[in-house]
Amino acid sequence: AHHTVVNEASCIKIDKDVPLDRACLLGCGVVTGWGSAVYAAEVKAGDTVAVVGAGGIGANAIQGARLAGAKRIIAIDPVEFKREKAMEFGATHTAASMAEAMPLIQELTWGTMANKVIMTMGVGSGEVIGEALALTAKRGRVVVTNIHPAMEYSASMSLLDLTLMEKQLVGSLFGSGNPRSDIPKLMGLYRDGLLDLDGLVTAEYPLEGINEGYDAMRAGTNIRGVLKYD
Repeated sequence: AHHTVVNEASCIKIDKDVPLDRACLLGCGVVTGWGSAVYAAEVKAGDTVAVVGAGGIGANAIQGARLAGAKRIIAIDPVEFKREKAMEFGATHTAASMAEAMPLIQELTWGTMANKVIMTMGVGSGEVIGEALALTAKRGRVVVTNIHPAMEYSASMSLLDLTLMEKQLVGSLFGSGNPRSDIPKLMGLYRDGLLDLDGLVTAEYPLEGINEGYDAMRAGTNIRGVLKYD
């Protein structure tokens, strides 16, 4: 199709100095990740932030935390390539799992743990909510941005974390952002060299190569793939 019919509320004007093959990233993953840190987690200067999942959304949560002034950003991902890329986006430390991150965060914070934990893995599980809360400081916040199976109705955690430790567990859709105002704002950050969109693009594919993009995504070798209709 050469045209798509949408409501005018779904249209955002793209400035001419922002390439379309970079602006396209702003439609979902960038705003979702960035907003998860800036709006949903409310990262403050000096915070210690753990980001669980360093793919297309997690990479932007890392960038959001960096721009918000986080002192330490721990990227947690089982894929080495994504951990390496996370350092380019602003992570200060990495770990392959939440279990591996536990002693690291304890050491970095003298046992007080992370102020904010942002969940951005591909598909979440209620079984790991307790692990996320364990990484979180007293009065800290866990933000669940990743999707969960539609039929998953339970989560494993200590409810005393919510009362005695005053930890917060919140959800976030689209990074709790507003595309009408946030996409222009993010274009400005990109223009000023503060937001890295170029580094997000691992590969570009023609339409006939779309299956290669899916294969790379499943293999964990893709942060963001751009499909070009040339």
